[in-house]
Amino acid sequence: MNSKRVISQRYILFILLFFMILSKSNIGSTDVNLYPCKIGQFNTLFAWDVVVIGDIAYIGGNEEGMQIIDVSDPRNPTELGHLDLGVTHSIDVLNGIAYLANYFSGLQIVNVTNPLSPVKISDFYNGAHVSDVFTVGDLVYLVSLENGLEIINCSNIRHPTKIGEYNDGGSPNGVFIKGDLAYIAEYHAGLEIVNISDPNNPFEIGGCFNGEGAYSVDVIENTAFLCYSSNGLQILDVSDPIHPISLGSFDNGGNVYFAFISDNIAFLSDDNDGLEIVNISDPTNPWKISGFNDGGHTRNLFVDNNLIFLTDLDDGLEILELSNVSPPQNPNYLFPVIIVVIMTGSIIVIIIIYKYKK
Repeated sequence: MNSKRVISQRYILFILLFFMILSKSNIGSTDVNLYPCKIGQFNTLFAWDVVVIGDIAYIGGNEEGMQIIDVSDPRNPTELGHLDLGVTHSIDVLNGIAYLANYFSGLQIVNVTNPLSPVKISDFYNGAHVSDVFTVGDLVYLVSLENGLEIINCSNIRHPTKIGEYNDGGSPNGVFIKGDLAYIAEYHAGLEIVNISDPNNPFEIGGCFNGEGAYSVDVIENTAFLCYSSNGLQILDVSDPIHPISLGSFDNGGNVYFAFISDNIAFLSDDNDGLEIVNISDPTNPWKISGFNDGGHTRNLFVDNNLIFLTDLDDGLEILELSNVSPPQNPNYLFPVIIVVIMTGSIIVIIIIYKYKK
């Protein structure tokens, strides 16, 4: 056998090995699969919201109001204290103060510097059914069915005072504040964007309707993530808040209530479908990486490093741990198929066809 023939065969083997490896790779994807595994649970009925600060989780719910949980050992969460002020749909905690959106009794302000003994400081109630709260400095933003967006001045924390309101007669469920703008998830109108640069005189400047059922909204840089109880997660470009543009959506038929966004991953609480983890690196084509479902009814979630704190109407607070496993298959990738190899002297011809597979 002449030397050229040996070199040619080795070259062919190298080419074959290269494309065999290539065919098994996930071209264009750098994701590592995030596999959630349940490691702990704190039993309480009708848990709605959860906020985690350090080793403490604050849970809002129907039965117990606000519960303060030690999660330093996530496998064995234990209650530190609680304060029952009624049905708590949403919690915001800032500098040792908890601001509670109480569905039947408005804004409740609680000192939680001693988690063993939380103490109510004051409240603001004008008859509305409050569903969400967002705090920025001394200003607290509430949304309710009756009064829309209300802006409360809490510089005197013992005497909160309403200073502004935006109400178009709709049914707002959630609010997110970023700079001088309030992003409102309005059940019947989708996303509403309100200018709050003058908190005494807020006014709407833009919006986007993607169907009924808008429940909550999160905004990262110039992208809004709108959760629907009817058509999943909607992703919008809000770089021009007057004219938001729909980019893409993720909808597998479930009821998405809340999203926690971390880097290019959206963690979704999807009611009967539990937790869904979605790749949003390409907002025009989000796709599911993994999930967790033990048959409950999830409502909200909080992600802290590799831990997910998930509220469930049936199971209370569930604590999941994320682990990295082998990369998943991307929905779209190129699959090389070698058809034939022809040798003519020292000339090698390799015919390769790439199939685009979904």
